[in-house]
Amino acid sequence: MASINHLDEEMIFRILSLLPVLSLLRYKSVCKSWKSIISEPHFIQAHLTVSHSKQPPYSVLRVVPKGALEGFYIETRGEDSVKLTLPVPEYMFGMNIHVCSCNGLVTLADVFVGVLYIWNPLTRLFKLLPKSNIGPNCFDLRFTNSIGFWFDSVSNDYKILRLVFGSFSDGNNHLDVIVAELYSVNADSWEEIRVPKEMHGFRRDPFSKCVCVNTGVLYIEGMEEFLSFDLHDEVFRLHQYPNSGKRMSYFLNFYGSLAVIMKSGGDGSVLSLWKLDGVGNNVSWTKMFNIEPNLKMDLVVLYLGDAHFLALDSDVGFFFYDDGKKENKTPLARVFRRGMSAVQFTGSPCFTRRV
Repeated sequence: MASINHLDEEMIFRILSLLPVLSLLRYKSVCKSWKSIISEPHFIQAHLTVSHSKQPPYSVLRVVPKGALEGFYIETRGEDSVKLTLPVPEYMFGMNIHVCSCNGLVTLADVFVGVLYIWNPLTRLFKLLPKSNIGPNCFDLRFTNSIGFWFDSVSNDYKILRLVFGSFSDGNNHLDVIVAELYSVNADSWEEIRVPKEMHGFRRDPFSKCVCVNTGVLYIEGMEEFLSFDLHDEVFRLHQYPNSGKRMSYFLNFYGSLAVIMKSGGDGSVLSLWKLDGVGNNVSWTKMFNIEPNLKMDLVVLYLGDAHFLALDSDVGFFFYDDGKKENKTPLARVFRRGMSAVQFTGSPCFTRRV
């Protein structure tokens, strides 16, 4: 067999960038030069770009909160489930857990966000984040959390936004407040972010999601309106949903733009995808297309690209659906009946060492 040493470094770089993450972890042991290439930030970014273009657009990470099948699974349509091993005891999270995904990394947080990890399920490496400065004792009454996770390409930094929705009481009146914190991986610390007073009455659904899109904005779902957080100027804004019926989805990432599914029509049978255009205070909704009217579903959870959705039918559970094949009147494919949370997932060698 010819020696691999005759290949120049650039060719080795290109070949390695095409390989799956699990293969890369093995090949780091081949020789020092391969280990050096695979560990470089430039290689990690190149591999991530290739992964986004190669990986099927409908891979998701789902959470089964309890029972015999409790755990984390990677689900891909037409393939077997892959169960993942958590880096920490599962009892630390239980049924209530915040999960976000970005570039193959996943955040794991308990309901109070008192314990928060960044985890790479494929490399199995993780980082325990320092404790937040905001805890349960900051509020007299109920409080809930929202978590947003993204990569800031400007500062080359992974960041996490934590929003705490709580209440104070003076004996006669209740005052709703929102407190925000921003975590930076590079700084390894939390920084408080100002939330304008006029937004403190914002009503959040306890099961709502945060979505980060390519415009550099993080969106937070609300009951009657929603918040945006500009990742660069760190400003919060308040926006309205499309005025066209009932919302039937979580916030969706539609090719880098925010989108929602709305139900309208005289008999309430028309499902339409609406995309948010513009940035800052100058935004508007545009109707993109209708979904098969006879589709039985209660909620769209994710848009996975190429007309693929992850949806929920309360009678059977979650299912993948390909809207591009409208002649298929039985859209149920790989059905998994239980799972509290699901996020889109793309494997990456990010954090090939502890950070």
